[in-house]
This record gives sequence, structure tokens and C-alpha cells, in this order.
Amino acid sequence: MAKRISSYFDLLLDLDENWQVVGLQTNYKTKEIGIRVEFIGNKGICPNNFDLCSIHDYTKLRRWRHLDIMDYHTYIECRIPRIRDKQGKVKTMSVPWASKYDRYTSKFESKVIALLLATKNQTKTASFMQCGFRVVNSIIHKI
Repeated sequence: MAKRISSYFDLLLDLDENWQVVGLQTNYKTKEIGIRVEFIGNKGICPNNFDLCSIHDYTKLRRWRHLDIMDYHTYIECRIPRIRDKQGKVKTMSVPWASKYDRYTSKFESKVIALLLATKNQTKTASFMQCGFRVVNSIIHKI
């Protein structure tokens, strides 16, 4: 992928120097864009105590729904690094775009909340965000 495009998406996603956009995939039939992000550091941060630890391995590929780009559903895709802490336990690192168990980026959730405040209606918000009612409802119950 061209370096300029990668740098542009790195900035838009607010990625630090340890994370980098390495690919974009577009599916014209399903109207989806996948933004592939990789951890490029050789040491990771423990999610519990923030110690610098060696990378043990990576999770299976995960996807998070992000804000749509040009009416295409957009997803961030990544294999998250897992570190081995000082006690020898393997832990999954945090990602900068979402909380630990979420399937939606923080920016997506913020947009849903802003629309909910404007519409005062979960069904309309789901329609505007092109997602299901259950997605909107689960975000409400998270706050």
C-alpha cells in the first residue's frame, strides 16, 4: 500500500508509532472497507501494570466496526499482540481504537451517542448509523 495512504489513515485513526495501517480492502458487493492495522513494535505494554514485555504471539484476526467511509461500512482489522508478563502469564494487549471486549471502535460509539442525544430514538440512530437496533442498545447500556 502506498506510504501516503497508510500515513493518512494512521493519522485519521490516531495511531501511535507502534501501530500502522498496512492494507485496505474494499468489497464492492457488500459495500465494506477493511482497514488492516498491525502492531510494529517488538515490545508490548502489559494491560494490567503497563510494564514493557516481549511479544508472545498474536490473536486471531478481529474486526471492529468503525465510522463509515463514503457510505461503505468500515472495519478495522487486526491480530492483537499478546505479551508474556514478568510472572510468565500471557495477556492480550489493549488497542488504541476500542475497549477490551468491544466490537465497535470508540469513535463509532461516540457517534452513536451523539446521534442518540440528537434523535432521542434508538431506531432512528440505528438507521442513520446503518447498524442494528441491538448495536445501539448495547452501546447505551455500556455507558
